[in-house]
Amino acid sequence: MAVSAQSRVITGKVTDSKTGEPISGATIKVLNSKIGTSADDKGVFRVEVPSSLSKVVLSVSGVGYTALDVPAQGENLVVRLHTENKQLNDVVVVGYGTAKKATLTGSVASIKAKEVVESPVTNVTNGLAGRLPGLVAVTSSSEPGSDASNLRIRGSNTFNDNSVLVVIDGVPDRSLERIDPYSIESITVLKDASAAIYGSRAANGVILVTTKRGSRGSPRSR
Repeated sequence: MAVSAQSRVITGKVTDSKTGEPISGATIKVLNSKIGTSADDKGVFRVEVPSSLSKVVLSVSGVGYTALDVPAQGENLVVRLHTENKQLNDVVVVGYGTAKKATLTGSVASIKAKEVVESPVTNVTNGLAGRLPGLVAVTSSSEPGSDASNLRIRGSNTFNDNSVLVVIDGVPDRSLERIDPYSIESITVLKDASAAIYGSRAANGVILVTTKRGSRGSPRSR
């Protein structure tokens, strides 16, 4: 590919700072411009920038890594990204209380309030589709008042009722259908021993819903 005299090419490679393994799909953007590209499966990238930019700074990021700004001086840059550990400190709700993600050994998936209200639906069961790994939402009707999705965590391989157990603020056998999405703080899906406290009722999986609580301080909008 020919490069015009008014532009220059910056090349480099994105790797993990600890293992040295290439980070495929890493995003590379030129700060203060709309120029960007992504790394290939070997972590290699190539970006063309105008020669008029005397000082080029690349913002390099990847899923699970902390973004890094790197001055682009010459070719064959090696950008080493550090693993982002912030999510490991997140506190998630489990059947027996709360725990940090870093200490969990069970299968737990959760979303926060902001993600819940992103979907323009009034029925929370419909808004969960595609947002929690392992959770399948099947909608069989669009009739107003009867538009709830059937939620499955362990599929439909057992006889009789395959429904998940919904627990709202510690109270089991609740319904998600008409709960106000804006009143939800977080939703957690438990698939194994994390929900053992509910015994046989957890056989098809458990969905834990935590609603928002009041707090001391000045009034503020939601």
